Amino acid sequence: MPDKTPLQVDVERFIFEEAALVDQRRWSDWLQMFTEDMVYWAPSWADEATLTQDPEAEVSIVYMSSRKELEHRIWRFTSGESPASYPLPRTNHMVSNVRIVDETADTVVAASNWLTQCYRNKEQFFYGGYYEHTLVRSGGGFKIRAKKVVLLNDVVLGYVDVYHL
Repeated sequence: MPDKTPLQVDVERFIFEEAALVDQRRWSDWLQMFTEDMVYWAPSWADEATLTQDPEAEVSIVYMSSRKELEHRIWRFTSGESPASYPLPRTNHMVSNVRIVDETADTVVAASNWLTQCYRNKEQFFYGGYYEHTLVRSGGGFKIRAKKVVLLNDVVLGYVDVYHL
């Protein structure tokens, strides 16, 4: 059985860097981590134990099916066009338990857990859940083809956007 340690370390570093870019508000660099045809999906809970399955037909917390949509979302909350996002919260994403769950010649699927501390207007709140990243090998590294974000919170304060997740 081949040693998966180098791949595990590379995947962890990539996912940790993604979280750091969001916390540092380096939106252009974060955007470059995604393929043009990427999907960013945070499904809703249909009930206490079941997530929605079809982002095209069911309610989602967030659903974007191209990098162009993500670019537009970033523009909205950085341009002042989204009053709900002003001021942007300070965030600290903590990612743990990164596991490789599938691998082919050109893709790696990784699962991990996450917790985000958010600070805004003298309030602190937390969001948590788990990620599933589908990564494609690209130029000696990775790009995100799909990111599924499961939010475990039952209650959210106001709104949720990509920088919370």
